[in-house]
Amino acid sequence: MKKTLSKQKHLARSPIQKRGMETKKKILEAAEDLFAEKGFHKTNALEIAARAGVATGSFYAYFNNKKEVLIEIIRNFYAATSEKVLNAYNIQVRDNSTDNYREGKKLVHYMIRALYEAHTVNPALHRELLAMILLDREIEEISREEDRKVIAAMTLLFKEYRKYTRVKDAEAAAILLHRIGEEIIHHIKIMGSDIDGKRLLAELEDMVCRYLLVEE
Repeated sequence: MKKTLSKQKHLARSPIQKRGMETKKKILEAAEDLFAEKGFHKTNALEIAARAGVATGSFYAYFNNKKEVLIEIIRNFYAATSEKVLNAYNIQVRDNSTDNYREGKKLVHYMIRALYEAHTVNPALHRELLAMILLDREIEEISREEDRKVIAAMTLLFKEYRKYTRVKDAEAAAILLHRIGEEIIHHIKIMGSDIDGKRLLAELEDMVCRYLLVEE
């Protein structure tokens, strides 16, 4: 009687040494390229390892399967985008409302442009990630979890600078602005806009400023 061997899921290790970090980075970059070119479902672990120039065993040392790779790509994207959009701008509170309004406008401009630029890198990959979020429950929950982190950070930002804004409900405002920003930028970069994306971004900035900021 033929025995069926089941492949048990192991605990993938995290690289400590520089060489291991470089190997894992190569795997992630190769997967990003292949997911963008062929789609997640038409890509397998052997192809990812070959594209990365590493042994198949090296792939399985860090990931159990290609889905774990996809999840790490999603988490890395959110982390890098949040760092650039929410943490890199140094807010300067001024002594008068006019200067604070101008500072607020600069902040809104910076955040929207940073979010837009994050989506200009490999739009085909972003399209595939969005498709997987819609098709896979686990991937959807990972995306929701990462969204919650972004919204929590925005909520804290609005609470800290409440007296300089029109915001009454910091959490609701964070959800609203996060969703609107993501939707418009996906429309421009992923779906394709019928008009110049710069026009949409300019109107988005104006709309957010009117909603968010106490005018001069």
